[in-house]
Amino acid sequence: MAVPSSGTLSMLKMAREAKHGDYNGTQTMGTISLYDMVNGGNTNGSTVSYPTVNTNCLPNPANRNSNQLTAVTDQMGSTNTTYYYNSNIGAASNLAVGDYLYTDASLSTPASIIWGVQTGSSAPTTICSSGQSLDGLITTYNSDGRITSIGTCS
Repeated sequence: MAVPSSGTLSMLKMAREAKHGDYNGTQTMGTISLYDMVNGGNTNGSTVSYPTVNTNCLPNPANRNSNQLTAVTDQMGSTNTTYYYNSNIGAASNLAVGDYLYTDASLSTPASIIWGVQTGSSAPTTICSSGQSLDGLITTYNSDGRITSIGTCS
């Protein structure tokens, strides 16, 4: 069965449908994360691991293609790291507060950047242009990878 097109929806029943294809089933689901149901896996704390989204079916608004944000150094640890973001955004210079960064090209593992810096270039994988440097890229920490500060180019 599929999720009903009308009436009251149940998070528990949607989780059963996502995992078992059984909206009205009786399976125990434990902790449920909507993020995990949509993106697959259990990185946001779901008890069960959900299958990845079938992007081959239509209509499907999910775009799981990614672009790279390269050579980012987090002043609190990692150096020269590549992060990924949804390709609908275009070049890295289009990234904005509220966009999401991930540590993998499949866009399933949210990034945690405490204070990121990056040397600009003419490549579409940098936020700042050649001759400038980015200072202050920040994402939500240990959470969903949402950019909370894009920093400044100077």
